[in-house]
Amino acid sequence: MKEQLFILFAVISGSALIPFIARKIRITSAALEIVYGVLLFNMLIETRPDWFPLLKELGLIYLMFIVGMEIDLRKFIIERNFHWYIIIPLLPLLIFPVLFHYLGYPFFLGVVVSMISAGIIIPVLKEFEIVDSDAGRNIIGIALTGELLSILVLMAVDIHHQYGITLRAAVESAKFFLLTAGAVLFLRLLYIIAWWNPEKVKKVMESEDPVEEGIRVVLFIAFAGAMVAYVSGLEPILGAFMAGVVFSYVFKSKGRFEDKINAVGFGFFTPFFFIGVGADLNISMLASLPVIQLSLFLTLMVFASNLFPLLFCHFMKIKMLYALGMSFILSAPLSLMVVAGTLGVKMGLINGQLGDALIVTAVVSSILYPSLFRPIARRMYSDFHGLDQDKSPENSSALQRGRTSHKF
Repeated sequence: MKEQLFILFAVISGSALIPFIARKIRITSAALEIVYGVLLFNMLIETRPDWFPLLKELGLIYLMFIVGMEIDLRKFIIERNFHWYIIIPLLPLLIFPVLFHYLGYPFFLGVVVSMISAGIIIPVLKEFEIVDSDAGRNIIGIALTGELLSILVLMAVDIHHQYGITLRAAVESAKFFLLTAGAVLFLRLLYIIAWWNPEKVKKVMESEDPVEEGIRVVLFIAFAGAMVAYVSGLEPILGAFMAGVVFSYVFKSKGRFEDKINAVGFGFFTPFFFIGVGADLNISMLASLPVIQLSLFLTLMVFASNLFPLLFCHFMKIKMLYALGMSFILSAPLSLMVVAGTLGVKMGLINGQLGDALIVTAVVSSILYPSLFRPIARRMYSDFHGLDQDKSPENSSALQRGRTSHKF
């Protein structure tokens, strides 16, 4: 029992200290959590308790719910560049799996390097105060649409892996989407009930709920989505993601309640997942030259898969420099790459060595490409606010004192 408590204390202590360190050295908390997991469970602790994989899985499910909740379908459909938000992330998902297969790698590896995740992108844009600029809206539009497309591709891969191209695959897909439609109707009914009880909703949404009824309902929705996917024969994380999308679609205005949802996830659940990813990483592989070479190759391919903004910048009517910045910041799909790599190993589409290489790639990309984006972000800020570059938020001492760490 003492050993179990010590392990739990070590994990929670690390998750508490890491955001402060991450803010200081300007890299994402999730990347440091993976590194901490590698060090903790490969150098300090030899055994892993039975409860740890369960908490890791719960963290992954809730993480995917939050990722889905960030997607506002209504908002981006009305954007003038909406068709580019689909084309730019869709092209690499179509091209790179074929390219990797031609190069002799598993096609799934091409799928993973083509994925886009908004987990790092949105906090970085907020840090530089360019979320509301034209460039910021374009980046977020591509990131969130690409994230949705990436999850749909993962879902298609999962169904094909289990059932192939058969009638059973079509039936299972239809069953999942019917259950999702049922969830939409249920949440819509919940929304109507909430509309008739505004005082109760205000109490829940404005942090005045002493027993946190709203958070309990959200946890139920997140894990109910996972169970719907499980019953449908799909991976639970895909259901949790769709539950987040549905929740965001039905409840348009979440106010401070969204902060409570994020606090539960990033404050408790998701650190167990990222630390668990590091714990499962085979540290001996990091001394293997082929793994290092493969990781560097995949890191370059992640950037190559996000070069399409440069190709289409003229048609999108954006500056070439801004398009390069988009390519850099879109090349940091930490959370989704780790999730996809974990899922690929679980389904047997890639081996453990490739899974480890993907985790290393995710960490390197999440540090390298946002760092390359920073000088361009300062220029975006200056152009957006009509200021000199030395007045950018990164150079403001007030902001330095008040900056918050990245979510992922």
